[in-house]
Amino acid sequence: MFRLSALYIIGAWVVLQVADLAFESWDIASSALRYVWLGAVLGFPVALIFAWRYDITTQGIFRTPPADVGEHIDLSLRPTDYLILALLVAVAIGVIYPLSIQIGGSQAPQQAGFIEQELEPNSIAVLPFENVSGDPEQAYFVSGMQNALIAGLSRISALKVTSKTSTLRYMNTVESLPSIAVQLGVAKLIEGSIFRVNDRVRITVKLMNAIQDEHIWSETFEQEVKDVMLLQNEVAQAIAQQVEVAIRPEEQNRLESSESVDPAAYEAFLKGQFHVERFTPQDIKLAAQYYQQAVEIDPDNALASAGLATLCAFQAQAGLIRPQVARERCLPPIVRALDLDDSLPDAQAAYAVHMTWLLYNWDEGGAAFQRAIDLNPSYAGARVFYSHYLTFLGRTEEGTEQMRLALELDPLNPLVQSLHGTQLCMAGDLPGCVEVIEEVMASTPGFGFGHNVLVYAYHNLGEHDKAIAAQANVFRVTMNFPEGAQVLESAYAEGGYSHAMLRAAEALEERSKTIHVGPLAIGELYEQAGEIEKAIDWYELGFQITGPGVPYLGVFAKSPELQSNPRFIKLLRDIKLDYWADKYSQSDQ
Repeated sequence: MFRLSALYIIGAWVVLQVADLAFESWDIASSALRYVWLGAVLGFPVALIFAWRYDITTQGIFRTPPADVGEHIDLSLRPTDYLILALLVAVAIGVIYPLSIQIGGSQAPQQAGFIEQELEPNSIAVLPFENVSGDPEQAYFVSGMQNALIAGLSRISALKVTSKTSTLRYMNTVESLPSIAVQLGVAKLIEGSIFRVNDRVRITVKLMNAIQDEHIWSETFEQEVKDVMLLQNEVAQAIAQQVEVAIRPEEQNRLESSESVDPAAYEAFLKGQFHVERFTPQDIKLAAQYYQQAVEIDPDNALASAGLATLCAFQAQAGLIRPQVARERCLPPIVRALDLDDSLPDAQAAYAVHMTWLLYNWDEGGAAFQRAIDLNPSYAGARVFYSHYLTFLGRTEEGTEQMRLALELDPLNPLVQSLHGTQLCMAGDLPGCVEVIEEVMASTPGFGFGHNVLVYAYHNLGEHDKAIAAQANVFRVTMNFPEGAQVLESAYAEGGYSHAMLRAAEALEERSKTIHVGPLAIGELYEQAGEIEKAIDWYELGFQITGPGVPYLGVFAKSPELQSNPRFIKLLRDIKLDYWADKYSQSDQ
């Protein structure tokens, strides 16, 4: 009995190892391993019963002899033994069959969303390049070359190019190309390697028919670092020819008009990009230093100026710098980048974000968004924020379509997914909003964006326990204000929901006397507490300092008391959100 138990445990371990390796190639979700574990656990009692009553020998199965009986006992199976064995087999089948059905139906979650989708033949993704220089310090350069190729390909409107963020998880992956292609929703994949020695760089690229896992074409290109922009465009044109897509004359001109860059400035720019993608507070600081260094080395470096502009826009949007500081600090590098090269999509998008979220200039913002997307139709980031812009103005269906396109271009980016959840909230789909945000936060530990959206969604769904929990997370995770969370939770236990939101608003208001707090954050708490006039006081202050949350006021106003308030309607007209002012005025009549 002990021998069989040991053999069973060893055999179960081997089966689990084999299943772990096999599931990936069979496109079965790794979570299905729990069914193998469950089968092993449930099968163990069956094995113990068998081992206690029977022995397996070279002559067959026999009953286990009692310990106190002589050698001449008949151990052959009796009719009752056949019945017991049949029952054990039936139990084993009863355990294994339903679990095997569950395993067979456990399709990889990324594939499930695309499996029925017909992939566009001109859709393509560039996987992370391999560093074959033998120098790990060149990681930033290799990463930059992937960025550069994606940027070059994205300028070709006939191609649909996946954003880099969604490809990063496939660095050093063992997943099959068809599996990756299905997860990204693309028909073709590009693999490549970078070899750099001193001032020369060699890039080898391979184009694959990803679904069929077939090699289409490969080639090696080489240039000096100062001509890296020309190198990028050469590779992009060669790939476009292999995919057999038409390049517009204006796109051809841009691809052929590349100028040399200052190698030192370009390397500083690449290091800035590298740190931005790491997305930690320390890396954001380093990125700003490298971008500034690039501008100081080469004041005519449009890429570095655009990098500074984009970084500043992010800091303003995230509330890391005050709105008045952002207005002064962000616009000069944007204008500089556009003066140097107004065909840079990143610079156009940064200008659009600045005009929309810091100046509420809807005409300028909309035109810049359209320009950025015209220059780079695969620019997921521009489409995401353009989606929100359109919804601010009441063009919700257009905004939802832009978000759909952004998700196709950057399907695995948690920020894009979270902003998609926000878009669902703005469009009125609160349950869908909650589902998306909760899934993103569960699958991306430490990702803080989304707690505010959950507060809004749960509040308007009337799920007060969850709204309080989400607001506590805002205080602890987003604001680093654990004292506020304690006030909120204690007040909820003592006096209920409105009392808790009121006390939280007062605590945050007190905090704003010593540290910058966005006025809308305080106003929203007062609104949720039912203190509409105090909420509007803070919303008006947000408008006066041009806070980045102000454009959301029209679309996020769900309280009838707020919508019908003349002060609030006047505020919407001051912001030039006339669609919502008209809508709420009419509903009040």
